[in-house]
Amino acid sequence: MGFEIILSVVIIVISIFFILSFLAGLFMFNVTMIPKSAKNVFRKKDKSMSDKMKEYHELSKKWVDENTDSVWNLSTFDNLNLKARFIKSDSKHKWVILVHGYTSVGWHMVEFAKAYSKMGFNILIPDLRGHGESEGLYATMGYYDSVDVIEWIYEIIKADPEAKIVLHGISMGAATVLLATGEDMNDHVICAIEDCGYTSAWDVFRHNMKRMFNLPAFPILYTANIISSARMKMDFKESSPLNAVKRSKTPTLFIHGDADELVPFNMLDQLYSNASCEKDKLVIHNAAHGESSAKEPDTYYEKVSGFIAKYLI
Repeated sequence: MGFEIILSVVIIVISIFFILSFLAGLFMFNVTMIPKSAKNVFRKKDKSMSDKMKEYHELSKKWVDENTDSVWNLSTFDNLNLKARFIKSDSKHKWVILVHGYTSVGWHMVEFAKAYSKMGFNILIPDLRGHGESEGLYATMGYYDSVDVIEWIYEIIKADPEAKIVLHGISMGAATVLLATGEDMNDHVICAIEDCGYTSAWDVFRHNMKRMFNLPAFPILYTANIISSARMKMDFKESSPLNAVKRSKTPTLFIHGDADELVPFNMLDQLYSNASCEKDKLVIHNAAHGESSAKEPDTYYEKVSGFIAKYLI
C-alpha cells in the first residue's frame, strides 16, 4: 500500500512537471515569437537596451514617407502579403535591401537608408513577416525571412536586370541576411553586411534566458522549440546563420559592438571564423546591441562603403 501511494505521488509530481513545463514553454513561445504582442518579455525586461535603441533610432518616419517612391508587394510561398518601401536613386543599377531587426519595422532603418541614399543606392526596405505592414503572426528569427529576402532579390531583378545588390541587416535582419547567403545566391548579389547577428535562434534564446531570468534551457526552451516545430515547422536550432556561413560564397562584412549583451560579442568570432566566403570584420568598441552605426558613424560607413566598393565593379 505504501508503494502504491509513493508511485501515485511520483506520477502526480511528474504530471505536474510536464504540465508546468508545457505552460511555461507556451508562454515563452507566445511572447517571443509573436512580435505584435503587447507582452514582449524580452523587450520589456531589457529596458536599458530598449532606451538606447530608442535614442539611436530617433527616427524620422516623415523622411521615409517623403522619400518613398512606391510600396512593393510580395506574395510568399505560404500566401502572406509582404510590404516593402522603395526609395529611388538617380544612380542606376546600385541596390541595397535593408533588413530590420526583431519587433522592429522597415522604416526604423531610416539612418541606414539616409547613408545609402547619399551613396547613390536604390533602396528596398521590407517589413519582415509578422512586422509592420506585412502579414503574418509569427517572427521566424530569419528562418522564413531569408526565403522572403531571396524573393525580394528577384523582384529587384525584374525591375532592373542589371541590378547589383547589397544585403544589409541588423540583429534578426543580420541573421536573415546570413541565412540567405547560405543558399545558392544569385550573381546579382555582390556582397552582404551583417550587423550584430547571432549564431542561431536557439543560442540567442538560451543566452537571454540565462542573462535576464537566470533560467536554464531545460525544460522551457525545449518545450517552446517543440511548440515552434509543431506550429511553424521551425526548429530554433535550424535557424542557424552559423551553419549558413559555412556554405556561403557571398562576400560578407561582419560587424559587432563589443558591449553587446543581447547578442553576445563572442558570436562575432564564431560566425567570422566559420565563414567560407570572402570576409572582413569591424568591431565598434563600447557599442551595445544595434548601436555600432550610431556610436561611430564615420568609422562604420567608411568601412561599409569601402567593403562594397571592392565588389561594385
